Amino acid sequence: MCDGEAEANLKLLVLAGKNVESASIVLMVQGYEYSLVHLASVSRGVRRLDKHDADCVLLVPDEGDTTWLRAVQRIRNEYGVHVIVVTNGGHEDKARALGLFDFFSQAQALPENMTRSLRHLESRLMLERQLDKERFMHEWMEETDRFGRWEMDSQSRVKWSKGFRRIMERGCHSLTEDFDSIRACVHPEDVEVFDRANEATFEQGWPLDFEYRIQGKNNTVNYLHVNREVELDDAGNLRRAYGMVRDVSLQKELEEMLFRRDAILQVLTSFAGRFLRKADWEEGIGSALDELGKAADITRVFLFSKSEEGSSEETLSLNYEWVADGFPSLVGKPEFINQSFSPQYDSWRIPLLRRKIICGHVKDFRKGERGFFEATGVKSVMIVPVFAGNTWWGFLGFSEHRMERDWLPVEIESLTLAANLFGSAIHYGRMGEKLVSANRSAEEASAVALEANLAKSMFLANMSHEIRTPISGILGMAEMVVTTGLTDEQREHMDMIRDAAGSLLHIVNDILDISKIEAGKMELKPVDFDFRAALETSVRSFGPQADVSNIAFRYSVSKDVPTVLNGDSDRLGQILWNLLGNALKFTERGLVELTVSVTRQESGRICLLFKVRDTGTGISEDKLESIFDSFTQADSSLRKKHQGTGLGLTISRQLVNMMGGEIGVESEQGFGSTFHFTAWFGVAKEQEVEEVRAPLTPKTLHLNILLAEDNPLNRKYLTHFLSMFGHTITTAENGIEALNILETQGKSIDLVLMDVQMPEMSGIEATQAIRESDGKLYDRSIPIIALTAYAMKGDKERMLDSGMNDYVSKPVDMHELSDAIIRSMGDRCPQGRAGASSVQASGKNVEGVISVKLDMQALIDRFEGNMALLKDILDLFVVEAEEKIVNLDKATEIRDAKMMGASLHSITNIASHVLAMELVKKSRELEKWCYLGRLDSVIEELGPLKSSFKELVKVVSAEAVKL
Repeated sequence: MCDGEAEANLKLLVLAGKNVESASIVLMVQGYEYSLVHLASVSRGVRRLDKHDADCVLLVPDEGDTTWLRAVQRIRNEYGVHVIVVTNGGHEDKARALGLFDFFSQAQALPENMTRSLRHLESRLMLERQLDKERFMHEWMEETDRFGRWEMDSQSRVKWSKGFRRIMERGCHSLTEDFDSIRACVHPEDVEVFDRANEATFEQGWPLDFEYRIQGKNNTVNYLHVNREVELDDAGNLRRAYGMVRDVSLQKELEEMLFRRDAILQVLTSFAGRFLRKADWEEGIGSALDELGKAADITRVFLFSKSEEGSSEETLSLNYEWVADGFPSLVGKPEFINQSFSPQYDSWRIPLLRRKIICGHVKDFRKGERGFFEATGVKSVMIVPVFAGNTWWGFLGFSEHRMERDWLPVEIESLTLAANLFGSAIHYGRMGEKLVSANRSAEEASAVALEANLAKSMFLANMSHEIRTPISGILGMAEMVVTTGLTDEQREHMDMIRDAAGSLLHIVNDILDISKIEAGKMELKPVDFDFRAALETSVRSFGPQADVSNIAFRYSVSKDVPTVLNGDSDRLGQILWNLLGNALKFTERGLVELTVSVTRQESGRICLLFKVRDTGTGISEDKLESIFDSFTQADSSLRKKHQGTGLGLTISRQLVNMMGGEIGVESEQGFGSTFHFTAWFGVAKEQEVEEVRAPLTPKTLHLNILLAEDNPLNRKYLTHFLSMFGHTITTAENGIEALNILETQGKSIDLVLMDVQMPEMSGIEATQAIRESDGKLYDRSIPIIALTAYAMKGDKERMLDSGMNDYVSKPVDMHELSDAIIRSMGDRCPQGRAGASSVQASGKNVEGVISVKLDMQALIDRFEGNMALLKDILDLFVVEAEEKIVNLDKATEIRDAKMMGASLHSITNIASHVLAMELVKKSRELEKWCYLGRLDSVIEELGPLKSSFKELVKVVSAEAVKL
């Protein structure tokens, strides 16, 4: 700050005697803002401070005016303003004792001396203002964040901050300089802990971090988190002690709320599961209320229903209840059967019809409303309406008899969820009853069936996440076990498990798709795509299937079909997968053929015709009309040969309709079938297919990955496969654990795989905490990939909006996950491993031979330094490698594409165990060629692959001997 700026900030009030020359005053205060007043006695001008905002008062009394001493005293005591005196009257020591800032005789009051004093004063004022500001901020922080401080001197005298007093005086009448004055506040059950802590702190000098409770004057309890530090002198005596206390009552209350909410949600999930298995909701209502009451820690849960429609008066009856031990049951008592709602509770009717809750303390209800509850000893009550569809059915409630209870938001939310779930179950049951009622007209029956079907679909769609998650774990564990050394019989058994789980997943996906369609949550996601490449991807798996059954399979695309179209290629592939799968399933000999042609073209749009023709069993005429209906199959007899849900064609019809087309079938039993459909696509402006740059392969990404996943099966198999790719995995079971790991190990974590639904804190909440942080605790830009079994409309967008970089659905496909990891890392540099060593295979310079490295340091890191386990893995690799080569040679000799693909798949698996990722990449490529029928190309490339594999075996064998 320059001098001019400093001077401009100081304001002076000059009280001068009548005989003091103004010119001398001007010289003293030049460069400062001032107000000059001449008075017979300077003490008479003190009151001018009421209207004058001065930083300093300059007193220049006349000779003989002794009132200036009284003026100094008043200015300091009443206004706290600094004073400078210029006089020859003496009494300097006395004036300084009163708080005088500076004193000058007439001879000393030179301009330079006065300027020096005023600059000193200005510096002091700046420091005082800064200290006041910091003191204010400390007090504000203590009040806002509910913490306080204390400090003890060597004489054991304690100074308490305002925040500390504010916290403690909730339970204490007053605090003294004695530390033990806190003891009166401590909860009786925590007094012993408090005393032991004091001994450890003040007698043994231990720093402490612990919690205790204080009890308020109205028996309120607050939880305190305490930190203490002690300084001792050389003789071991107390020199200084200090500490901080934080009121964590809200945190404890939140923990209790979350615990209670989770317990209630577990009860509701269990009820939902029962309802999914069996529509009779009344069968499980008793146990549901029992578990709900215990989870909420209340004395009574009750469920009232209204009288049946058509009754002359609206009455309510208590149908079901749960009561805590020691409280009487009310079910069956006359006063709780068919009781009128009017007139006592007329004011409640409108809010309940508007789906509002009624809650509070009974004493606060109107006089007419209290009687019913006071008769049973209820002190607090909460009532939530139950709606079956759009009809008010009754209400569900909690009541507390032991004490008045303020209902927490989580309890209101949970009871509302329970009421909605019960209402859905009742509604679904009612719809089922209406469906079987023969007295309804055809129009009424049709409407009811639709409503019941939509209710079922909504329920199934919401439960899909819980069904897909365990299937994901089963598939992942099966894949993991397959990659270990198995006998042929064991491998056959594991393949059966994988196939069974895959079939179950396919059924679940079909049910989920039809549920999404019926619930109005299915939507297409059009993007530009290479039509022929997408078509090849969709149909290439059917070639090997047809070869196994000795069926000819072919497909063709008309030349006038554009190269790049705009549409949903995934849903198109799903339609073709259903139609071609059915064709192969019902064809024992002959041909399955797919053709694609143009039927119509408009500006920017094109309509394509797809035909799937087979020479199979055909469909009887009476089945043709219903073949596209849900759960309908051409062969629905008990002795049918082919499995399936009967949903594939229904889903295909809905998807075709969404694409603006139509689907149909022509068939004659015994002579095959031809399914045909049309679909509209946009024509992309750019018809050149961009050459996609090869992405980074997993070998170049040895990452430190944090896996946040609450399901132990998923956690285990994902850790296994990611470790196979050379990554180092740290696991967390919920969002809170993930944040703690990122806070302590964040600098070493390259990427986070985040499950969306987890206990305590979800993946979305954890992601938002990371992205919205100030960057001190977490790396805000760390890549985060969502792992989820959710598959409904808007789920992906919701996850990306929360800050996640990418999205992989469960069951997790490791290729998709690897691609997502590569996309998410982008240009970020992985943390890397210092000192990593690798062994180069001594391969010859043969054209086409793949360079093979054995990264021993990466393998050691993968097995966390367990050298015995690593040696077992390397020995197992050497033993299995010989068998794999023999099997591959046999398959090559007889030119069996399926056997050759299986042999290459097994080589891929064991090569991945030792992180030979270049070899894995090539082996996978050849395996795909086998299933595409490119057998000659595979045989041509096998020589270099086998040479590289044999060199790898030599290196692995050599390293295994060293261990």
